[in-house]
Amino acid sequence: MHFMRFAWIANHVNQGAEIGYELFKPWRKYDAVVFLKSMEMGCDRLLESLKASRVVFEANVDYYTLRGNESLPQEILPSEAQRQAAIRMTTSADKIIASSRHLAGICSAWNSRTSWVPDNIPDRWIGGKVSQRPVRGGRLQVWWSGMASKLGDLLEIEKPLRIFSDKIHLHLVTGDLPSALDRLPEGQGTRLRRLLTDLQVTIHRFRDVPSLLALYSSGGVIISPRQLANPYNQSHTEWKITLGMAAGLPAIASPQPSYLDVAEIADHPKAVTICASDADWCDAFAEAMGDVDFEDRSRASLDVVQRHYASSVVAKMHSREMLELLSE
Repeated sequence: MHFMRFAWIANHVNQGAEIGYELFKPWRKYDAVVFLKSMEMGCDRLLESLKASRVVFEANVDYYTLRGNESLPQEILPSEAQRQAAIRMTTSADKIIASSRHLAGICSAWNSRTSWVPDNIPDRWIGGKVSQRPVRGGRLQVWWSGMASKLGDLLEIEKPLRIFSDKIHLHLVTGDLPSALDRLPEGQGTRLRRLLTDLQVTIHRFRDVPSLLALYSSGGVIISPRQLANPYNQSHTEWKITLGMAAGLPAIASPQPSYLDVAEIADHPKAVTICASDADWCDAFAEAMGDVDFEDRSRASLDVVQRHYASSVVAKMHSREMLELLSE
């Protein structure tokens, strides 16, 4: 999502006078060049040619750790070629900016000059009033969004979902679900088909972020279970939950490092409910159904995104990292 890590940031940075961001033009000379999620197709050769510029590599995926990811779908499984490309860029760059704190820790083993700058959400998309309570028709409205290839994460909470099958309405906002299920690792597709058949599920086709936020505004909770035995999943950002929180949806999530970060800085302990076991998930669903402190939880969800993950806030973090590099 290059628009998130460039355009949304640049829109704010370029309003000031200290520094200017633009898309790379080969005929221009720059004080610094940022390789944004770019590490293959000659990027290493281009990096070597930019000796007159400071070079920053923005890392957004843990390509560095290959073992332990065997249960991932083949299409997102990091390869040895990607690992080598990531290591070349990381060791050669003057600075690394990682999209999650956990990934920054991994990158720092290859380059000590590593910083963390989170993903961001445009200020204009944060806020508004959730139009419905989280429970409608006797069912808790539960939202999950993401690539269809990552729906296997729902199997982490298969038991809680089955226990609450008559009390929740699961909304999936995703892409081509049938073909993705066919490509899941052996056994996952079959289990997931059975699970979705046994739940009340509505499939929403993902169109764009504003349309997704409009769906979220109908109310409920955002969930993000994760298969955390996979190193790949440990380094993901907070985006999956903060996007729902930006619409006022409290989050229920696995103890992924980025989610723990959000929970720690939220003003309400239930803006993000971290669940490390089936019992935790059942308790979280039951509590959300009870509609306790929903307005406070919703307000705290919005607040933490506005204070820490709005584009205007993250742009200052990003430009500060760049100015620090250029001042040396």
